[in-house]
Amino acid sequence: MSPNARGTTTLVSVALLAIAVAACSTTSNAAKSTGATGPANPGASTSAATCSPTATIAGASADVMAAQKNLVQAAATTSTWDGPKTGPKAQKPGATMVFIPLTSSNAGDLGVEKGFEQAATALGWKVKIIDGGGGATTYLTALGQAIALKPAGIAVSSLDPVASESEFAKAKSLGIAVVGNHVGNGPGPQQTAPAMFTNVTSDPAKIASIAVDCAIVAGNGKAGVTISGCGTEVSICQLKEDAMKTEMQTCSGCKVLAQHDYPFEDAQQREGSIATSDLQKYGKQLTYMLSINDIYWDGAIPAVRAAGVGPSGPPLMIAAGDGSPAAFQRIRQDQYQIASVAEPLNEHGWQMADEMNRALAGAQPSGYVTYPHIVIKANVDAAGGQNNTYDPSNGYQTQYKKTWGVS
Repeated sequence: MSPNARGTTTLVSVALLAIAVAACSTTSNAAKSTGATGPANPGASTSAATCSPTATIAGASADVMAAQKNLVQAAATTSTWDGPKTGPKAQKPGATMVFIPLTSSNAGDLGVEKGFEQAATALGWKVKIIDGGGGATTYLTALGQAIALKPAGIAVSSLDPVASESEFAKAKSLGIAVVGNHVGNGPGPQQTAPAMFTNVTSDPAKIASIAVDCAIVAGNGKAGVTISGCGTEVSICQLKEDAMKTEMQTCSGCKVLAQHDYPFEDAQQREGSIATSDLQKYGKQLTYMLSINDIYWDGAIPAVRAAGVGPSGPPLMIAAGDGSPAAFQRIRQDQYQIASVAEPLNEHGWQMADEMNRALAGAQPSGYVTYPHIVIKANVDAAGGQNNTYDPSNGYQTQYKKTWGVS
């Protein structure tokens, strides 16, 4: 974690959250049954469970009440800018920047990429995109290609900091600034990648714990979950998975049934067969499926549907990142997924540009950290949700332009 001050979220629109319905007993009751085999509740048509932070839950334990309290700030929206209000004026107009996402097929990387391009246009920069290809071999090649272009800066998203540090160091030695998004175990400069100027992200451990709190609340303290992620392939994956397991330990009636780690680029292809196997193995014990990213559910849903599971489960799906358009649609339509812990992707792209500008000016990183936002049925159309993204109405674009001295 960065020692710099964290951003805070102003709680507004609380009335919006009050419309959330109470957690459905269908899923909780399923969680109480153990030892069953085969798909749980095939063809279910009842309303999906919810993890409303304001609903009254009958018989809620202290564990459930604590988890529900943790969701209040995450479910709220903000209209107040709490980020940096000072910084260097626009640096190096006309300069070329390279942006490397782990893969442009991941909505989390793509959302940040688009925000960075918008901000770069405001700053007068040109941007070249080089897709990271989804794996270490391909994104290291992309980094080499970027360095060969001799840009003023390289922005990267979702790369592993340890694997990438030698290329980051090479770039720094050539006077090329490197700024990351989701490159490390927290926001700010990274000890594992000292050549990278700073890392832009919400706290990944907090994102993961919020996702688990949703399962605890929706399952009324009886959640049986599986966890899917990419393990040590990318450090942020392992951190999220470890944080999920830690938060699950706060719920005495909950259980982690299985954890699945495999390369992120295989998520859409492999998660379906994994979900089918888990349904057969755990049956009614499996009430919630947790993942480090929404993309896992793109692959899992066709498989659980084919296994006879209805759109309201169980099991139901929760993602600890990143608020993809598909996730918003699923949540809105009660289709298998009940929550996604989203980051403000477009805003993070603008923050990456601001951090890049600070690096070019020889200034220090801003230290700004956004608070994660859980998207549920009750707030799915708030704060940009009507466009299937989390985009706070806090005036961040206007503020950054003002700081940079551009229109």
